[in-house]
Amino acid sequence: MSKTILIVGNEQPSTLEASYATAFKKLGWKVVFWEPNNAMRLTARGGKIGYLLSNFVTIEPWRQKASQLLLRIVKIIQPDLLLVIATNGIRPGTLGQIKVLSPHTLIYCLYPDSPHNLDHERILSFPMFDRIMTSSPAWQSAFQKLGADNVTYLPFAADTLLHKPMSPNTHTVSNIGFIGDWRLEREQVLEGLADLNLQIWGGNHWKRIRQNSPLKNAWTGQAALGTDFAKACAKSKISLNIMDAVTWPGPNMRTFELPACRAFALTERTPAILELFKEGQTIECFSEIAEARDKIAYYLKNEDPRRRIAAASHEFVTNEGHTYLDRGKQLISWVEADQQRSNCNE
Repeated sequence: MSKTILIVGNEQPSTLEASYATAFKKLGWKVVFWEPNNAMRLTARGGKIGYLLSNFVTIEPWRQKASQLLLRIVKIIQPDLLLVIATNGIRPGTLGQIKVLSPHTLIYCLYPDSPHNLDHERILSFPMFDRIMTSSPAWQSAFQKLGADNVTYLPFAADTLLHKPMSPNTHTVSNIGFIGDWRLEREQVLEGLADLNLQIWGGNHWKRIRQNSPLKNAWTGQAALGTDFAKACAKSKISLNIMDAVTWPGPNMRTFELPACRAFALTERTPAILELFKEGQTIECFSEIAEARDKIAYYLKNEDPRRRIAAASHEFVTNEGHTYLDRGKQLISWVEADQQRSNCNE
């Protein structure tokens, strides 16, 4: 009999939740979703205005009613694993009641952000989780000091259905490409490279760049999500990966997505990156803008080593344990170990 995982998060394609859902289905699990935002839409009063208000102001009666929908699903399906990825709106008391309704259900939190993005309610939920996974090894200690018990490192990965090599159109290839939303630190780094034939793919927040910024002509006006990510990678000889203060030291999603597309990644150097990749073999790194410019100049002139590193990084990520199918297998091994430990303690 197949096991069941209930994923709390956004079921839309190209989300982290969807990538894990696909992996668990391939591994023979039944996958059910509960989307907190949809539940709030059903319970918020005042229609669309009420729902929008609930995104900015906590209205506890509405959140309690929304959480009741999660309790009903748990009572009906009795999942083997409740995997919370979208933690916004998840009440500690609701998690406590789930342990009463379905005692055998393991409750895991796969937290994709840094400790900076934790709020009081998320921290209060920590004791209710049987395991919390962080996306950076550097964040494990911080989560433990905030009260989490069983904290393990589970990095992001490549979704090989979305992220795969595409043939470039040689007429539209730029020297450098960056895929991601606007942040001030990113703007400052990219301005130092704007004269090197740079293209930026990202959402409308890039309109925030200063009026006279050289990046105005670099922004394509388009985001690159899902399969569009791979298309954007194919349009650049070198793909940049910048670690800002919120996400440092990574590895972030692009650390795996770029190699999966066989892009040549020039990534900001961090200890967490170098724990996984070998600089000069499966990745190339920089620390300062001057170093980035030097390496860009070198690899633009030397296509063979650029292609060799891109191919090696693709092989490393897709065939040596860094896809979401691999991450799903790791999660299942933890589930089996935690279930066995729980049975021994009864």
